[in-house]
Amino acid sequence: MPPRKRAAAGGSGGDDGAQAGAAPLPAAAEQQQQPANKKTIKDGGAPGKAGKRQPQGSWVLSRGLPLLVVVAAVLAALAAQRRPPDGLAHGSSSSSGSSSSGDASSSGSGAAAPSGAGNATAADEWVEADARGFFPVGCKWREVYRKGEEPGFWGLRRYQFWDAKRGAWGDAQPAACGVRGMSPQGRRWRNGSPRSAANCNDKYCIYDNLWYNNGRWYLLVDGDVGVEPWKLTRNVELNIHHVTNATDFLASTKHTLVAGDTLVFDFVFFLHPTAIGHWSEMLFPLFSILRQERGFARPPTQFVQLHLKRAHMMEWVRATLATALGVGPQRDLPPIMWQHETGHIGEQMGSPLEGFSPSTWVAFDRVMVVKDTYMGGVRTFLSQADAHLYRKMLYAQYGLPPPQARKPVPRVITFQRKRANRRIVNEPEFLSMLAEFGEVRVVEFNASTPFKEQLETIAATSVLVSVHTSNLANAQFLQPGSAVFEIIQRNWFWHGLDRSFQVQTAMMGDIHHYALRCRRANETVYIQERDKHRFGDWEPLECNTEECVEAHTNVDVRLDIPAFRSLLADRLPLVFAGWPVEAAAIPWPVQEGADDDGGMS
Repeated sequence: MPPRKRAAAGGSGGDDGAQAGAAPLPAAAEQQQQPANKKTIKDGGAPGKAGKRQPQGSWVLSRGLPLLVVVAAVLAALAAQRRPPDGLAHGSSSSSGSSSSGDASSSGSGAAAPSGAGNATAADEWVEADARGFFPVGCKWREVYRKGEEPGFWGLRRYQFWDAKRGAWGDAQPAACGVRGMSPQGRRWRNGSPRSAANCNDKYCIYDNLWYNNGRWYLLVDGDVGVEPWKLTRNVELNIHHVTNATDFLASTKHTLVAGDTLVFDFVFFLHPTAIGHWSEMLFPLFSILRQERGFARPPTQFVQLHLKRAHMMEWVRATLATALGVGPQRDLPPIMWQHETGHIGEQMGSPLEGFSPSTWVAFDRVMVVKDTYMGGVRTFLSQADAHLYRKMLYAQYGLPPPQARKPVPRVITFQRKRANRRIVNEPEFLSMLAEFGEVRVVEFNASTPFKEQLETIAATSVLVSVHTSNLANAQFLQPGSAVFEIIQRNWFWHGLDRSFQVQTAMMGDIHHYALRCRRANETVYIQERDKHRFGDWEPLECNTEECVEAHTNVDVRLDIPAFRSLLADRLPLVFAGWPVEAAAIPWPVQEGADDDGGMS
């Protein structure tokens, strides 16, 4: 087990809510949106060209040009040079809060094939992914592949990177896309020694001198007293490297130092990286913890993303990550460190970090690791004040007015449609019923939907209706006084999955959240026939394995429309009348026989 909080040698302890100095280890006594929309281009243009390149020489101005026009022209030119295009089709519009974001410009039609693409002909067509929103400072990428040859989910990806000097996309990765180590010579080690120190509480750990080598993380321990290993995250073991003397060990070892404060982030649901609901339950606690841990840099100096690939970090993730890290409007993400990409998930898990040889030992000056739910962490913010601040900051990132209660509450009902699974099979009748209660809008958000568009839609919504889906991660961004009506598919309660979004809206405190649970077998339509034969007759409490739960992500719903109408008729008048959340609340529809954590009582 990791150590609880204790004082560093020579220091004094503090309460668990604040960092009081890491305790040295002993010396002698010391977890989907749909795939992103892509744009198809044909070979034939200049390699990596992205629209017209802005002039970069000196400016010659007419003597009679009004000063205001001159200033505006210079500022526009500088902005055009600094901001790469967003990969959208020419003429489309997009806006974002990031200074790396594109304007409404195109990434350029007629771009040539990436270098190393083989015997490409002029008739070859290449697909380039959208490159919109927040990116690390100086490092903007987009995925490209030949049309008809899209790589598998864990297949090797090909990227192009924005070259700000040339004003074009290219294959060369900018130096800013990597974090390089520095020689520790002349630097004083934390705690006066290269040995590791750990400081943990029930929500996060901070490590001094956390070591990394060839895909594995280590605590460097010296002296006579041993240390039991523990898990760094759900998916990563923290190994113990015990030596006689840490300083002597490094004298004969190739090593380097990554200075500053590093956030190591393991997306524990790595098999479902496009499931944004799992991102929110990890990023929201992170936001609170970074605000609470005042001694740790916010934003951090760099961010280590374990296991995933650049293509998996879509715009929604980068936008919500920026807010969680404390990145302000018109700012960029801190540098992101990645593992070398491989073509197999098993290899990807243990792949070394980019920029470091397998033989080099890398010391991370100071590291924070936030505990996920499997390690005893929480699924949401640590306080209502944090929840409200996050929503306000997110609105500000995209230039929206601050969220506030609306009087009267507009009768705007947004139905969030699913396309691949968890579809409402009797949707026409369902939509007709919804129209009895207000103006109905139907949306289908996926990874290609600009996040600003998603946020604007949510901000204009009073009632959000949806099946249980990862896209409900947007629910906590609703304006105060809004409501969520969630449809939970049958056999869906394992480990509290049915309440994953309700926990988050409950922390907001100003969003109503109701649910209808499908309980009968005839309300479930299995998309895969084998799932129906294997699990169709299982009672809900029998569906307590990952295999059964996974099968019930891939179902459609035949909704009991009279039951849903009854729920709306009972609660919507209170929502539209502006009742407080507590006064209009009703019990959550629990699964009979299940305890509060989704297990069996």
